[in-house]
Amino acid sequence: MSGRSIFREKAVERYQQKHEQGVLLHVAYPPALIFFWIFLLALFGAAGFALSIQVPVVIQGQGIIVEQKVAGQSAKTAVAELFFSPHQRAGLHPGQAVVVNIGSTPTRVTGIVEQVDATLISPDQARSRYKLQGGLAQVIVEPSFTVTISIGSAASSSVYAGSLCSAQIQTGSQSVLSLLPGFNQLLRKSEG
Repeated sequence: MSGRSIFREKAVERYQQKHEQGVLLHVAYPPALIFFWIFLLALFGAAGFALSIQVPVVIQGQGIIVEQKVAGQSAKTAVAELFFSPHQRAGLHPGQAVVVNIGSTPTRVTGIVEQVDATLISPDQARSRYKLQGGLAQVIVEPSFTVTISIGSAASSSVYAGSLCSAQIQTGSQSVLSLLPGFNQLLRKSEG
């Protein structure tokens, strides 16, 4: 009796066949794993590409076109005096390129930041110094500093003097991923 198995041979064969089929199913799994790794690599590649794309950081200001005498000459030139809030001062410096839109039907001209005034002026001082009326007088509601934009011969001083204007000044660039909510803090932590 000791030489004889308690299991039937057919039952043992079925058990081994089921076990082998299970092994075959595991062998068929790697193609799905390969597609997973390809997808994961493509995802990381797309994130790396998006991280390398830079978008401009632009600040906007509003102001007025004024006439300014050219030193040593009798001619006048047009300059834009723009008003910015104190927290925007850090990104502004002379020599930056500016796009200025003059009037309600915008005339677009380019200019250069000529001067960034360090002193803050109150809304009342701005209204009296630049004779502000209407829309711009209502926009300036907090202390601000002025930025002088040289637009020179691109805008005739006699035609545009006193016109309201708006401007966009590019102060730098940032990663496109930093525009996603929450991702900006993650990028700052990794840089700092």
